[in-house]
Amino acid sequence: MKNKDNSKICIMIIPHTEKVKRITIPKWVPKVIITAIAIVVTVTLVFFNNMSSSEIELKEEYNNKITELSNLEKEYENKQKELEKLKSQNLELYEITNEVKNKLVEIDKLQRQLEKMAGIKSSSRGNIIRKINPEKLDPEKEMEVSKELLEDKEKELEIFIQDLEERFEYLESIPDLWPAEGELTSTFGNRKNPFGKGTQFHQGIDINNSSGTDVKAAAKGIVVFSGDKAGYGKVIIIDHGNDYSTLYGHNKKLLVNVGDKVEKGQVIAKMGNTGRSTGPHLHFEIHKSGNPINPLEVLK
Repeated sequence: MKNKDNSKICIMIIPHTEKVKRITIPKWVPKVIITAIAIVVTVTLVFFNNMSSSEIELKEEYNNKITELSNLEKEYENKQKELEKLKSQNLELYEITNEVKNKLVEIDKLQRQLEKMAGIKSSSRGNIIRKINPEKLDPEKEMEVSKELLEDKEKELEIFIQDLEERFEYLESIPDLWPAEGELTSTFGNRKNPFGKGTQFHQGIDINNSSGTDVKAAAKGIVVFSGDKAGYGKVIIIDHGNDYSTLYGHNKKLLVNVGDKVEKGQVIAKMGNTGRSTGPHLHFEIHKSGNPINPLEVLK
C-alpha cells in the first residue's frame, strides 16, 4: 500500500490474531538494499573468480615444482651413476697401474737373470724396482708415474737388447761347440809320435768316429781356407773374428768354400782319413791371435 506521501513506502503486516501493523520506510531504502546486495554479490563473484584463478596458478606452480623435483631426482640418480662409474674406473686404473708395475718388476728380474747368464754388466742401467713408489696416488698421478716407468724401461730394454745382441754375436763367434761326435783319442800338447819314435807337439785334439761323420763349425765365421794341406789332408779353416780361428783336418769331403759365411753348428765337412792319419778322425785346432791354444779350455 502506498502512502499519500510519494517519498515513503508503507508496508502492512497482517498477522492471524493480532492487529495490522504498518511500517513506513523511505522510498530510497529498497534501492539502497538492492544496490548493496548487488555489490556484495558482485564482489563475492569477483573474489571467488580471483580465488579460482589463484588456485589454478598455485596448482600449475605446484605441478611445475613437482616436475622440477622429479627432474632433479633423475639428475641426482644420473650423477650417482656417473660417480659410481668414475669410482669403478679409478679402481680399474689402480688395478691396471699395479699390474703394469708388477709386470715391470717381473721383466726387470728376468732382465737381471739374462744379464747374469750372458755376462752383461752395465752400471749405467737403472733398477726399475727401486723407482716404483709403493704409496697409492690419485689415478691421474698413477698413470703419469706408470707412463714414466714404461718409457724408462723401454729405453733401458732397447740398450739391453742391443747389448744382448752384441753379446750373442760375440758368443756365437767363440769356438766352444764340439765340432764332432766321437771319442777323444788325443789331446793338446806333447804326445808320442804315432808315425815314428820320440815325442811330437800336437796343436789340437783328435776326435775318432766312423768315416762320413758330420763335422760342424765350432762357431760362426768366414771360411778362409778350403782345400788340401800337407799332412792335414782335406782341411777347412774358419776365421771367427775376435782373434779366433779354427782348423778342421783329415776330412773325407769338404762342404764349404772360401768366402762362405757359416753359422755355429753348421755342417761343413765329412770326417775322413786324408793326409797323415792312422784312421778316420777329425783333427781340430783353435788359434787365438795366431797361436794354437788348448781346445779343451774353450770347448763346452
